[in-house]
Amino acid sequence: MKKNLFALAIFALLLGFCAEKMNAQAAGVKPELVMYRHNGNSSGAVPTPIVNGDKLGTIRWKGLTEIGNNRTGASIEANVNQTFPGYISADLIFRTTTSLTDPQSEPNKRMIIASTGLVGIGTMTPQFHLDVIGNTHTSGRFYGRIHFDNGEPTDLPSGYIDEAYFERKTRAQLGLAANTYANGGILTLAPGGGSLDRQLFSGGDDGLWTRSQNLANADSWDVWQKLLTSADINGNAGRVARFTGSPVGSASSTIGNSQLFDDGTNVGIGTTTPDAAYLLTVGGRARVNGNTFVNGNLGLGKAPSSTFNLDVAGESNFDGRVKVGAANFPTSSSYKLAVGGGIIAEEVNVQLQASWADYVFNKDYKLAPLAEVELFIQTENHLPGVASAKEVREKGLNLGEMQKAQMEKIEELYLHVINMDKQMQALKSENEALKAKVEQLEKR
Repeated sequence: MKKNLFALAIFALLLGFCAEKMNAQAAGVKPELVMYRHNGNSSGAVPTPIVNGDKLGTIRWKGLTEIGNNRTGASIEANVNQTFPGYISADLIFRTTTSLTDPQSEPNKRMIIASTGLVGIGTMTPQFHLDVIGNTHTSGRFYGRIHFDNGEPTDLPSGYIDEAYFERKTRAQLGLAANTYANGGILTLAPGGGSLDRQLFSGGDDGLWTRSQNLANADSWDVWQKLLTSADINGNAGRVARFTGSPVGSASSTIGNSQLFDDGTNVGIGTTTPDAAYLLTVGGRARVNGNTFVNGNLGLGKAPSSTFNLDVAGESNFDGRVKVGAANFPTSSSYKLAVGGGIIAEEVNVQLQASWADYVFNKDYKLAPLAEVELFIQTENHLPGVASAKEVREKGLNLGEMQKAQMEKIEELYLHVINMDKQMQALKSENEALKAKVEQLEKR
């Protein structure tokens, strides 16, 4: 009985001592709060050592939420990760409670400091020194490596808010053409403040790609555009670049030589050795569709003379009408040349499409008697078959037709003269015969 009373007294003393320690503050040269874990033995023997998975201890922060209800808001616990004689390693787990719908819920695991030194936030199995599941924010500078997240293919600008985000994506997810390397890294820059988000993709053997947030649809992306590199830009000094590829007119991001050459002073088309005397040299035939204005002298086949606006060496061909000095072309489109002024020529050859006036000499040609011609002249005041002064004044003078009409009148005159000559010869013969008879009569 005395032994039992003594044991109870010792137990009460220990309880009082522990209670005093729990309410006291740690102080001194090396103040510390020690939580000691062992696995006791119900038989009263020496306690057994800890094992893997044991909880070394928990610090809880509690509060009275209502009378009779004392709840835990946050806690820190240490769990044995590995142990053997003379060695122990443990993980430190941080918990908090945020549930308002379930007041009985216990604190959830939020962060872990693993025995390896790795820190996990949002994950209890960190793979890096700091492994975060979810968004992070820092107001200071960041030093170290950046991890590429395995992003989902549906991320749109609305999913990126005031951040720079690295992800690993496939080309198929991003709508890029297939490549030997299917995966790549994408950097999303979302500065916020009303700015447009932009992405940069790298991963294939076809260079860097970029795209911007769509102006018309804030939650979608524009098409990808390739950033040209030295591998895409090839050419020779002086050559003007052009987009290459096949077929012609297809989209291309490769630039190479064109037919244009520019050495900074002279320009050549189809030649890399333009004539130094001219700004532009064309090494071949040229065609201009539309209006062309030349401010200066133009030479065709030769260097232009300063005397002439157009200086041509060789033959010229005009498929349409030509107007020289005239205000307008003639109303009739049958005239190919309109000249507003005189013409001087050493020789003019007019080729008529109609028959020449030699038809006057045909046997069936009806030669108007001179009396009939005289009557026509008295009535019309011009020769029959010849344009009148009024017609020439109103319609102009057709040299070919006038020459033909004049030849017709000349040939008619010759026929009249020939007929008159025949008549004169006949009269002469009759006169000679009469003269001979008169002489014979006189001799009698």
